[in-house]
Amino acid sequence: MVLALTLLAIPGLHTVFAGAVQRGLYNPFPYAALFLLTFLMLNAYVWRIDRCWSLSRLGWVLYLGALSFWEEWLFRLALPTILESSGAAAWQAATFSALVFAAAHYFTLRWRLRWCVAAFLGGLLLSRQMQLHNDLLLVTALHWVATLVNTPRPPGVSAERATA
Repeated sequence: MVLALTLLAIPGLHTVFAGAVQRGLYNPFPYAALFLLTFLMLNAYVWRIDRCWSLSRLGWVLYLGALSFWEEWLFRLALPTILESSGAAAWQAATFSALVFAAAHYFTLRWRLRWCVAAFLGGLLLSRQMQLHNDLLLVTALHWVATLVNTPRPPGVSAERATA
């Protein structure tokens, strides 16, 4: 979180961030509706997995949404912008950022290489969406759904413990 806020302090990155959330700020109703719909669908999915729901599950869904926002800001906007300002082409910046994204997920995806490859490819697809739409909120929503579908329970919570 500190890293994300620190990057916002960089003048050029602040402008990039503002541009990527501009649509949501100027026209908040569709974004609020998208957030609410996504949030409700993800909670329904979490309930469907174990046929129970709790406040901790709600917290998990919200946590993954906040984490998705942070990761998208860092890996789709901040890091590629820094790399491009240093002379990298857009595709090089996106590829490097996706590699760093996948490497970071090596630990969070329980040390499974195939999931890291999926995170790399997902990172490239999210970079492409960012390039097409320049909409951090839209890309965050896509990431949020993929993350929750991949990790519907917090680490260490098994299906048996989840229903107990």
